[in-house]
Amino acid sequence: PQIRGFEVAGWNQPADDTGGDFYDWKKLPDGRWVVILADVTGHGIGPAILASVCRAYSRATFNVRESLERMLKNINLSFAEDLTPERFATFVAAVCQEGSDQLELLSAGHAPILVYSSEDKSLSILEAQALPLGILPELWDAMPVKLLMKPGDIVVLITDGFLEWENSSGEQFGT
Repeated sequence: PQIRGFEVAGWNQPADDTGGDFYDWKKLPDGRWVVILADVTGHGIGPAILASVCRAYSRATFNVRESLERMLKNINLSFAEDLTPERFATFVAAVCQEGSDQLELLSAGHAPILVYSSEDKSLSILEAQALPLGILPELWDAMPVKLLMKPGDIVVLITDGFLEWENSSGEQFGT
């Protein structure tokens, strides 16, 4: 997406022909933008179908004017009804607005989230604020993390597939 004041980039390489990881973005009715990254458990066609269902629920839910917490609760409620007990999805939403330096993050089981500060040249790791989607029908009372972004700051959202990526010697990339 083209969001004034922010640079957003995404890349996806499934482990198999299809996979359960996806990223998406959408302009919200109030003018803010949401960027999401999700990872449904497993590999192959089953997780890919569930990923498309999760994406559809998130796109439909992000059409309303509610808080980020309420929107994730609604996505979880719908998505949990479609899952068997061994399935779930990690999901992180990042909300920003053109002309604002604030970034709001809410993670349902999705970690690590890497945050680089250009001011002090440090890297911090944010953990998830809640359980993954689909674990429980009712989601938690988690509060989003709010970051004040400065020029040069970077937030990196990755799935576990990146950490498990192997080099030619079979060594995983890792954290």
